[in-house]
Amino acid sequence: MNSFMDQMKKVGKGMVEGSKKTMLKTDIMFLEREIKARKQKFGVEVFDLMESLENLTVNDESLLAEKEQNIRQAFDNARRDVIIAREKIEVKRQELSMHGSSASAGGGIYTGEYGDGMNGNLGSSREDSFGMDSPPRR
Repeated sequence: MNSFMDQMKKVGKGMVEGSKKTMLKTDIMFLEREIKARKQKFGVEVFDLMESLENLTVNDESLLAEKEQNIRQAFDNARRDVIIAREKIEVKRQELSMHGSSASAGGGIYTGEYGDGMNGNLGSSREDSFGMDSPPRR
């Protein structure tokens, strides 16, 4: 009976670890999308600023300097936002690797059956997230 309870605890622990890993992977995916969206927003901002530069005449030196400063400011803001998101991703990846090493150290029955890391690929094409064989896909 005690062995059964120990096995159930291991199964529960494996499920908790799996859900933590899934949540971290999801967080990373959203942060990567945030970076892409921020870069796209930057592209639109710079395009609009560059387009307004074309309308200036050669004698508009002060306006030209102001527009160039606005472009630089847009880049600095975008770079800051991307750096922050990348730092968050790095923290999530470190947490993910800690969960991977703690699952291996714990010797649970589900060790190594959650996939290959960031891509979410399972060890076998027929295994589900709990290491069980799933029926063949047709």
